[in-house]
Amino acid sequence: MKYSVKLLIKSTAESGEVSIEESILMMDADSFDDAYDKAERYVKMSGVCEPYVNIFGKRVDVEVVSYADCFRIDDDEADEVTEVYSSIACPNAKQTEEMIVAVHEASATPKERTPFRSMEFANLSDEELEELLRKAKE
Repeated sequence: MKYSVKLLIKSTAESGEVSIEESILMMDADSFDDAYDKAERYVKMSGVCEPYVNIFGKRVDVEVVSYADCFRIDDDEADEVTEVYSSIACPNAKQTEEMIVAVHEASATPKERTPFRSMEFANLSDEELEELLRKAKE
């Protein structure tokens, strides 16, 4: 059976900027527990959490802050589309339906979906980007 595991990955740049990335991994697994175990092993083996130096020369530390959710994928359907992840939020006294929808709508704008690493470059001219790339290659 196929499963997907959603991770929340925090990147903290030396200069203080923080980003949270949602990452969804898909894998073959025998159970939810097996899927979580495989996701944890993947993170350890792949170097996802290795610190790196960004294009500005600043160290960026990376950590998984949550293995947030797991979803079993029905891969035996013959449809053209396969649902790989779904999450259900239930309104209650503290979280109304309007609040839940507002949070999802707010995070669905293209600008907010752009990963932090790309947002660093959003306001740079082509010349500034080329200069940064040249310096990064040196």
